[in-house]
Amino acid sequence: MEAEITSSSKSPTPLKKDQIEVVEVTSGRELKEFLTLPHSIYTDPTSPYVMPLEMHMKMMMGKLGAAQKHFFLAKVGGKTIARLGVKTHTNEGHTRLHFGFFECHPDFPEATKIMIDKAHAKYPSLEMMGPFQFRQEDPYVGILVEGFNLDPYFMMPYNPPSYDHMMKGAGLSGTMDLFTYQLNGYEGLPDIVKENAAKANKELKITMRTLDPKNLDKEARIIAGIFNEALSDNWGFEEFLDDQVKEMVMLFKLFIDPRVVAFAQVDGKDIGCLIMIPNYNHLIKPSKGKLGPGLLMRYFGRNKTTNSIRGYALGVLKKYQGHGVGSALTDAMFKMGVPIGYGTCEVSWVLANNNSMNDLAKAMGGKQNKVYRIYSKPPLIDATHN
Repeated sequence: MEAEITSSSKSPTPLKKDQIEVVEVTSGRELKEFLTLPHSIYTDPTSPYVMPLEMHMKMMMGKLGAAQKHFFLAKVGGKTIARLGVKTHTNEGHTRLHFGFFECHPDFPEATKIMIDKAHAKYPSLEMMGPFQFRQEDPYVGILVEGFNLDPYFMMPYNPPSYDHMMKGAGLSGTMDLFTYQLNGYEGLPDIVKENAAKANKELKITMRTLDPKNLDKEARIIAGIFNEALSDNWGFEEFLDDQVKEMVMLFKLFIDPRVVAFAQVDGKDIGCLIMIPNYNHLIKPSKGKLGPGLLMRYFGRNKTTNSIRGYALGVLKKYQGHGVGSALTDAMFKMGVPIGYGTCEVSWVLANNNSMNDLAKAMGGKQNKVYRIYSKPPLIDATHN
């Protein structure tokens, strides 16, 4: 008889932990097991976890069988207990093995190391890094290591505290932390931010505009141009190429409120951009990953029920950095967002070594509330020697 996998806190007789088998996802049935695994992990209805839409997960995964991309399932007694995706990824001439889509049943932490080892053995000369799906700028980046009692914001991950230990047990080490900050819009901005904004507006004669929903392709390319130049020195940043611009357009069509995407202009030229995304997790959570009539009804009424927002990205052209443009964009966003109902905000995420953005988040009155972690693992072999 096939045993049932349940949390050890509910089952006095968990399955034996030997005979963990790792298989690569190649069929529709295995893909379904991959997508639905979280249902058997996040069984507590009070958990902050929000299951991503399966449709979105499939889009991020792409086609099965693509070159240098693999998805794995770990099984015990025929039951899926863990999953992992990996893809070779080249940026600026350097190739790594990125991993993502990780989930593991808490009763079987050793499955993590077994999957990681099998995936890494396929590309032993590459450094392994993640979790990404499969770029750093993609949704659901990192492993949550602080803030487990807090709800995740839209397209941010949530996981049990044990995942950090699983990563370390698989030979991975933390390589970069990502911070988030909580803000209360109704408290307003501190005077120092308002003063910096006023100074920037006066010295540079800044004007503000919002996203034009009738020209999303053009707007996405303007944003990509700003971010590619402004963020090029940030750790791990990758240039927005045509595929990412297309993804941005789709994101805008589905999820963006144009009223809270702000552009700073000087002499009619866009020199900075601040993108906010409404926090739709309260709409998505009841659906448990499924796109159905209930979610569609909630989505159509989203403007009446959505009162929090996520600070997604801020970029200012290098020529104008250090002049308070970020403060000016933030000040404009508070003036736009709070009156239309976005009373709370999470800035997510900020690199731990991005001092200017961390300083700005704190200056705005932000309180650091969560930490996500990116891990890496050195190559298994030295490719420079035979």
